[in-house]
Amino acid sequence: IGHCDLRVGHNDKTYIGGNIGYNIEVPYRGHHYAAKACRLLLLQARKHGMDYLIVTCAPKNIASARTCEIAGGRYLMMEAVPRDNELYAEGMRQVMIYRFDLS
Repeated sequence: IGHCDLRVGHNDKTYIGGNIGYNIEVPYRGHHYAAKACRLLLLQARKHGMDYLIVTCAPKNIASARTCEIAGGRYLMMEAVPRDNELYAEGMRQVMIYRFDLS
């Protein structure tokens, strides 16, 4: 139905690109599967000793922003994507940043 991944650790790339990535195939959207996957990955991140995670999304991606809220993320800010970041090369200029506290 889709995929998700966890990026362990924190650096400039995970701040802009996020510690979690996810995508749900079109026929399965609308059932909160991405939020459920994020909550499972929060548990996995704790096992790696992480005390927080960052998840980001494009400003126009309302569904992804809603996923972050449903999964328990707290909106921090809109951040410019640096020119040397791979997301910039893909055309993304800003990201919405959400923080998930794990402690």
